[in-house]
Formats: sequence, C-alpha cells, structure tokens
Amino acid sequence: MMKCGKFLILLMSVIGLTCSVGLSDSFAQNENKTDPPKAKQDGKTETEEETAESSLPKIEEMQLPSVEDLLKKRPVDWIVLENDNVLIVDPVYPRPDTLGQLEASMKESFSWPRPKNKKEADEQRQKRATFNFINLTLVGEKEDPEYRVQRQNIKQIVHYEDQILQRIDLLLKDGDLKTAFEMLLFLDRRHRDWPGFDQRQQRLLFLEALDKQKAEQYVNALAFVEDLQSRVPDYPGLSKLAGEIINSMITRAVKVEDYREAHHYLNRLAAIYPRQETVAKWRETFLKQSNEILQKANQSAKADQYQQAFDLVMEASTVWPANPRLRDDLRRYQARYPVINVGVLGTALDQSPFFLEHNATRRHKKLTQIPLFEVGKVDQTPQYQSRFFEQWEPTDLGRRADFVLRQSYATWESHPMLLAADIAQAVRARLTPGSSTYDERFDSYVHSVTSTAPFEFRIHFDRVPLSTEWLLSFPITSPPAFSAVVANPEDVRLETEQKIGATSRFVVDEQESKDSDQVSYVRAVPEPKGLRDYNVAQINEVHYSNFEKSFQALLRGEVAVLPFLPAGLVSYFKEQDEFNVVQSAIPLTHVLQFNPESKPLQILELRRALAYAIDRQKILNEKLLHENNLLNGRLVTAPYYTGLQVYNQQVPQREYNFPLAVALAVASQKKLGGKFPPLHMLCDPNPEAQDAAQELIRAWQRIGVNVTLIPNTPEEAKKEKLEWDIVYRTTAMTEPIMELWPFLTVGRGAEIKSLEIFPDWMRQKLIELDEATDWETATALLKKLQQQLYSMAHIVPLWEIDQFHVFRTNIKGYADRPLNFYDNVEQWVTTPVYPRFETLTSTQTTSP
Repeated sequence: MMKCGKFLILLMSVIGLTCSVGLSDSFAQNENKTDPPKAKQDGKTETEEETAESSLPKIEEMQLPSVEDLLKKRPVDWIVLENDNVLIVDPVYPRPDTLGQLEASMKESFSWPRPKNKKEADEQRQKRATFNFINLTLVGEKEDPEYRVQRQNIKQIVHYEDQILQRIDLLLKDGDLKTAFEMLLFLDRRHRDWPGFDQRQQRLLFLEALDKQKAEQYVNALAFVEDLQSRVPDYPGLSKLAGEIINSMITRAVKVEDYREAHHYLNRLAAIYPRQETVAKWRETFLKQSNEILQKANQSAKADQYQQAFDLVMEASTVWPANPRLRDDLRRYQARYPVINVGVLGTALDQSPFFLEHNATRRHKKLTQIPLFEVGKVDQTPQYQSRFFEQWEPTDLGRRADFVLRQSYATWESHPMLLAADIAQAVRARLTPGSSTYDERFDSYVHSVTSTAPFEFRIHFDRVPLSTEWLLSFPITSPPAFSAVVANPEDVRLETEQKIGATSRFVVDEQESKDSDQVSYVRAVPEPKGLRDYNVAQINEVHYSNFEKSFQALLRGEVAVLPFLPAGLVSYFKEQDEFNVVQSAIPLTHVLQFNPESKPLQILELRRALAYAIDRQKILNEKLLHENNLLNGRLVTAPYYTGLQVYNQQVPQREYNFPLAVALAVASQKKLGGKFPPLHMLCDPNPEAQDAAQELIRAWQRIGVNVTLIPNTPEEAKKEKLEWDIVYRTTAMTEPIMELWPFLTVGRGAEIKSLEIFPDWMRQKLIELDEATDWETATALLKKLQQQLYSMAHIVPLWEIDQFHVFRTNIKGYADRPLNFYDNVEQWVTTPVYPRFETLTSTQTTSP
C-alpha cells in the first residue's frame, strides 16, 4: 500500500479544489481544512507527485481476487479514476451503482420545493453539494484515511459484489458449478437482488441442467429446466434442452414398458413447451402403438376370445389413455367380459409363517371354493345356506340325513355341475385314514355315505352332530365326475381339467398371474354366450406394498375396490359421491395366544403380567380407531363376535393395572431363575395388527419383558419349526362351538392328539363341548370355557373392530352387509368407467 505522503500528493490531483454549485470553498479531508496548493504539498515537488501517481495500478493491471480471498478477506471496492488509476477502498455508499444513484439524487434535488427563507436555501445548497462527492476510506492508510472525491473525477466503481460476479463468470466458464453456486449464495446473503445476480443464477441453472443431462440424471436435469423456465420462459436454448431430456426419459420408460411414467414426463414437457417437437413425436408414437393393439383386440373379439380382447384394450389404454377410440372399445369389451381390479396389501401367493391365516388367504378360499354349506347370515346364531342342495332333512332321530342336489343352476353361477358321486367320493376320503383329506373329528361323527341316485345321497352318523350343516361346510376340491366346465374346449389356457374342483368358484389364471404383483381369478364356468348382461368374469387382486399406495390407486382408477379400509379413512370415503362404503356383518377380532409349549409362558403369573400390562382401551382408541366416534370397536373377553348367543357377557373386562403387572412379572421372574428369557411373537400381516403389536411390545418392555416381533417374510414362512412364544391373531368366527378347538391348537387341527399340549382341565372341557348334542348344553359349556380361558390367561382377547370395504359406484350387486368380502361375487356387476386422462398419467401422491 502507498504511504500516507504519497496518497496526499495523489489525492490533491483529484480532490475538488473549486466550489461546486455555488460553494465558496472545497470540501477536503474535513470541513475546517482547505486543500494545499496542487503544485507542492509538504515540500514535495511535481516530479515526486508524478512518481507517486504513477505507482498506482491501472485498471487493466488489476487481478480479480480468488474465491478464497473474496470469501475470507476484507471486502474492498475499486475506484477507477479518469486516468484509469485504481484506488482500493472500503465499500462505498450508496450501492449498488453509486455514481448512478448520486446523479439521480442530484437531478431530483432540482425539483425540491422552493425554500421559504435563507436558512432553508443554504441547507438545500449544502445537501445538493454532497451529491457531487463520494466519501471513501483508503485501504492501508493508517493516518487520515478518509477523503471525499468529486464524482466527476471518477470514471468507474467496481464494487466488491461486482468482483464476485466476475469470479462467478469464470467459475461457470470453467464448469465449477458447485463453487459458483456457493458464491451466488454468498452474494445473495450479502446483498439481495444485486444487479447481475439473476442472470448468473439463470446461467447456473442452465449449466446444471446440461451437466445432469450428461450424467444421465434426467430427473434432476428436468427439475433445473422447470425452475429456469418458470423464471425465464424464453431462455435461449432451454426449449431444445428440455426436449432432449424428456426424450431420453420417455425412451427409457418405454423400454421397460412403464407408460405411466412416460406419459407423466410427456405432460410435464407439454405444460411448459406445448409446441416442442418432442411432444408431437411421442404423442404420435403412442397413438400409433395404441391403435395397433386395439386392432389386435378387435381380432380377438371376433374369435370370441373376450378375455384376451379385454386384456389388449387395457394394454392399449396403458400405452396411450388419450386415444379417442378407447372409450367405445373399453365399453364394449368390458360389458362382454367384466373385470374388476381389487387393491390388496397381500395376495394368496404370499406365504404366512407357520399356522397364521391372513386376510389374503381367507379371500382366496372364499373366492375359489364354495362349501357344501356356508353361513349366509348371523343373528346371534349362524344361519346356513347351500348352493348345491335343494333339500336336506335328518331322519332316524338325527342318525341319518338325506340330501337332494339341485339339477340346474342360474347362468351367473360359476361352479360346475355337482353330482352325488362327487360328494360321496369326498366324504369317503375324509373317512379314510392316510388320505390327504382325512379328518379324525369328521370320522368320529360319520359312519358311511351312500349314493341313492345321481342327485341324491344319504349319510349315516355314529353320533348325532350338533350341526349337520357345519359338519358338511367343506368344499369338494377334486375335479367333478361329469360336467362341461369350459365354454370353448380349444381354450386350454387354464388347464381346466386339472385346476377346477367340483365346487370351484373362480380359479387362478396362471398366465395372468405370472407377475407376483397381481393374482388373477377367472370363473371356473364362464357365462354362456348371448346374454344381455354379463356378471364379473375376472377378479384381479393387485398387490401394493402399503395402504397409502393402494389408496392412491383407488383414487386414480387403477382399482375399483379396497377390501381393507383403515378406521381413520372410513368417514372420508363416506363423504365421497364416487365411493360406497360397506360394513361387514362380522367384525374382526384381535386376540393374543400363548404357545402352550413355551416354558416361560407355562407360568400363570407371567401370562397374567403380560395381560395386565396392556392398556387395551387406549391402544384401541388412539392407534386403531383414531378417536373417531363414527367407528365401532369394542374390548372383548373371547376370540369371537360379541353379538353371538354363545358369547358370555358376564365375564368382566380385565382392566389395565401396571403395578399389578409389575408384581406378577417379578413373581414369574423368580420362577425363571431371576431373568426373563427373550420372547418371540408372530403377528398377523394386517396393518392394524402390526401397529398394535408394536404398542404391546412397548408396554411389555415397561415391566421388564423383552419381546421380538418375528418378521412376516418368505424365509420365516419356509422354516419347518418356527420358535415362537406369543401370536397376535385376527379371526372372524361364526360357529365358535365347532371352531374353538382347532383355533386353540394353533395349527394342529381338531384331533385328540392335538390336545396333549393342554392341561387336563382344558382337554376335558374341549371334549365335553365336542360331544354336546344340544345347543343349550353346548352354549353353557362354551360360556364356562370362555370364563376359564380368560381367567387363566391362556388367551388374551384384545378387541373387535368393524370391517369396512370401499367400492366405486360403478360396481353393483355386492351384499349390503357381507359376512365375507367376496360374498355374492359372481353376481357383481361393473359398468364401464373410462378414467380421466390426467389420473392415468399422474404420478403425484394424493391424500385426503
């Protein structure tokens, strides 16, 4: 830096020595001093002055500070004098455009109001004179660094912020986008809206998009493009770049047949550049491809291959949902071959660990099998109905029953013709030890079966069954003895002869279900040709990883039905005009069951400690019902519906009692040698059950018992012997007198051998219940057993929650209060609904 003397000599050449706008003296270092003569100062000669002046750098010699200097060192401005010499000073004010602002202030001063007196006139002159000067502080001057310089002597001011912009320009040129971005952030924090900032930011966004495009990070590249387009719609080269990026994204999506993603990005491009050539190119490509598929669909329909025709038209709608031909074709083929997509959280292809039966398994059984007798209604007691029997009546004081089969079926019924020989064969298999369907309990009731005619048979009993209908509530899984089960004999797609049982309802289409994300079910017996209206011909269970995704699929129109509706969303769907919410007739009961062979849980105190540690009412209200008064959920004391006649209403609820739970845990801990072993719990895959299970585990941790949740994975399902201590199950029993025994044996069935795991009193009670011959006795025994099981904490019934299903309004024919989700499914009717184009192409998350 220059010495003080040199600076004084230099400044004398540039400081105003004459009055400006009427001032009598010059303004110099301070108002009380006048400038010394320009010729000499402090004994300096003109030669020395010229030498000092020549030591100042020229503007073309100035080197732009580095990034580190700009960020860490003291900010300075460059004052460029008329002779291109540069003074390095502290930031000057006002800024930005210091010279321009002073000039504007000077011009504005001439429009000030006329002064009223001499004092006011002097004040205006003095203030106007300040606009001709710039106050500056020289960098490096220790003595008297502050000066005032006339504006007319300054050629240019390079502000500190301008130096940052120049450095950013170099960084962008060199491709150092990260550092350029950091410098832009620094500049924005220092002085928002600095002139030139927006242009550099726009340039950075463009270069970032280019960089991401080269790295094939197209999603990020598109984000930069859209950001820049929202700022400057006509930015040079942006439209072309957007087209190149979108073209690459669509090409990649089409390669893996992800047309929804391709349409989504095409729409994003069309939204910002509707006339971009890439938009027209892909619209034409998709339309052409979609028309080709529709042509194949028409050919399949002419050959009466309506399932294939419908599949093709749905494929065409996937390729280009905006095809104007789709609406008519979809309506025509869906009317002839109605298909309903159901959004599920699990399919029958998913294996559940050990003995657990989850909702997908229950749905699969209901959809594929029709029992000889099934519960049609529950009004305190189950009331049975049959698809196959025209009449049945007991004789010989209940030791014999005669059955007459129906000989004709309605066109909507999807099962084959059933003969007496089919039933007789199945009954004999259940009576034959060593058979895959042998049933020891059934064998204890039935003596023999005799076919008396093609549509008549007779069963003789060893002992009078409490419910003949329940005893015969099993499907006939073997192929029918005689029936035309295929509408088109040449269609061997389903390998019908091997897959259709005598009471099959729908069968799995292996070709349609080759993708693990979907299981397709088609009618075992298709409806005949020539009908005016056709019922549902195919059910597709589309798997989603979580409820949120299935919910989005329902709103977008991918699926028309959800069999599981969380409690928190029931009220939302009830308020929507395009959906119908249906409540199941039987709630889903949640119950904890302890492994009878688990040594720690053979201790009564530990079982009771686990039961008392659970605040059931709080978990039910907060975690499952979400404090929604419109929904129903109740605490229970048995693993079956509280509305059944056999439910013992006199059993008191076990209240949450943490101190008692701790005391019982301490007592059981002593019996276990002073330390609790780690316990393992199985849990139903039901999302509500999974959430509640986590709350139970946390509650047990508070009393010192650590429980680990066994994951529902294929690896666990394949284990031959799964080590578990507790199981969280869900069930919907309709005949507890007959169903409780196999429920308690946790997968071992209702055999005498299966009772070995229970204490003597429980074995005796279950046998007495099974041997009861009248409902009054059986009901009394079951109520007593319920009280004992609850008191001894062999099971811990938690709560029952009403089940809800949601249907789109284009689905008709389902039951008002179904016992099972697929009740009456053959009579479901779907009217074609053409989804909106924007819903088919949107990938954004939707929530209520």
